Amino acid sequence: MTVEKFAKKELLAIMAAYRGAGTRARVGPVEGMINLGAGDPDFNQPEFINKAVYEAMKEGYTHYSFGGDSGFKAAIAKYYKKYGVDIDPNTQILIESGGSQAIFKSFAAILNPGDEILILDPAYQGYRAPAAYFGATMTRANQTKDKSGLFRPDMGNIETAITEKTKAMLICNPDNPCGTVYTEKELAKLAEIAVEKDIVLIADEIYTEFVWGDNKHRAIINMPGMEERTMVLMSFSKTFAWTGCRAGYVIAGPELARLVGMVPTGICSMPVAFQKAGTLALEKGWDFVDEMRTAYKKRIDYIVPRLNEIDGISCPYPEGAFYVFADISELNVPSAKFAMDFFQKEKVRCAPGIGYGANGEGHIRFALVRPVDILKETCDRLERYAKGL
Repeated sequence: MTVEKFAKKELLAIMAAYRGAGTRARVGPVEGMINLGAGDPDFNQPEFINKAVYEAMKEGYTHYSFGGDSGFKAAIAKYYKKYGVDIDPNTQILIESGGSQAIFKSFAAILNPGDEILILDPAYQGYRAPAAYFGATMTRANQTKDKSGLFRPDMGNIETAITEKTKAMLICNPDNPCGTVYTEKELAKLAEIAVEKDIVLIADEIYTEFVWGDNKHRAIINMPGMEERTMVLMSFSKTFAWTGCRAGYVIAGPELARLVGMVPTGICSMPVAFQKAGTLALEKGWDFVDEMRTAYKKRIDYIVPRLNEIDGISCPYPEGAFYVFADISELNVPSAKFAMDFFQKEKVRCAPGIGYGANGEGHIRFALVRPVDILKETCDRLERYAKGL
């Protein structure tokens, strides 16, 4: 018997398109491998957070918490106020089991079969499968490079890509994989487009704590006309290195938040004990975040000039997040082949740019989730590999 005849047709299409693909594919164990493919921080949660989970369970926080723990939601609202946004924790925050569930539920709330959702190109690959699952079409607007080599949103391309079927536009700010932090002018123009075209804007903001140089993260939800057409997707995975514990949330206007909350996923949000620990993290976890931020900055400061020393490779400094998106186009090797051959010959995993869209071809992404000494070894292997092409 084959199960395909019972399967949802959109799920079969996803299986065919993404089988074995992506930065999260399981590889190994491979002796000597350096894995810079997935953005899983190499930091462990602070012990006081681990203890907070245990203490919350001992105190009996192991039962249903419909709508989420009120203290945790209040702590989230207080945190997001740092970006100049006042939100009602009771009506504008939904607790989710990580950023991926936040993506899934935000899509589920608005996308019908035949709808279009616009993303930029290159863009994080994790948006594609959920859109396809709901029978929606994911369209793309090419970003263009600035003088430094960073991809930035191209407003003309965005306006051209919006059609009568476009239901929503999604941005990632700070951007994965490009490392771009949107300017106030860029956000204002995107808000203007969303209002003019009457579409929802989904803002993936999970890297807000990792912004470099003089750049500054700005929220779009509080711009004119945007509160009831914006969904902000957030996660503890990067901020507090909680990738395995699954903690995330959605911020939206009250009516849009109510719509997202109606998505029938059952009681599968973040466990209550972890919500209690999350409250403590938002109150006392910032020294740990500063520690990670300092380490990531050292890694960026090492690897960018080192990559630029390798013949055929150029790499701009990212403005945010902890990835570098290096241009390998001068080497005349398709990015998927480059990444696979580099892994097979030098045991280093990176992500091919083509995985982020056609506009990402000619690039590779390194997640800086290993210390500088490992990045040095990575660059030595990369230089050796590039010389052999």
